[in-house]
Amino acid sequence: MILNNQPTFAEFPRLETKRLILREPTLPDAEDVFVFRSDPIVQRFNSEPMTDVSQAEELITNHHAKYLRTDGILWGITLKGKDTVIGSVGFSRRSNHNRAMLGYDLAHEYWGQGIGSESVQEVIRFGFERMGLNRIEAETIEDNHESRKMLDKLGFVCEGIRRGYSLEDDGKYHGSAIYGLLKSEYKPRD
Repeated sequence: MILNNQPTFAEFPRLETKRLILREPTLPDAEDVFVFRSDPIVQRFNSEPMTDVSQAEELITNHHAKYLRTDGILWGITLKGKDTVIGSVGFSRRSNHNRAMLGYDLAHEYWGQGIGSESVQEVIRFGFERMGLNRIEAETIEDNHESRKMLDKLGFVCEGIRRGYSLEDDGKYHGSAIYGLLKSEYKPRD
């Protein structure tokens, strides 16, 4: 990614936490990605569940192209000692104002273990400390209480709800919660 006409990193950054390795997803990871991207529970507030592994391959290819264009970065989440991608986390660029949009998903069997928070926390640190971001944004369906709880826990501020924003699989319109975290508000956690 390039910020202020300066490269932030020359090669894809590999991030490490106490329990996790965040690395670039590659085509051999497509079957792993398909597991959580095809799960209707994981995708209920996200995109349509995938129906074929080729869609996961296309997703990986598209994100690699975004990375090369400096339009975004997506890490595959893996547990230390295992190379299976169990989720993803990353940024898409919104503008040249040193801000980015955060996105994440995680295989259902790993929910409730702090893995989502741990991976997002590391990516936030990277965004502020290495990419020079001033603002990180996140959007989630208003009814996605798990996601909202995690964002609150990580210091994000709910800046508003866009009412009736999206028509979901239940046939109802749901609000979209808009969150933001500024570098001046960021507090690194152990």
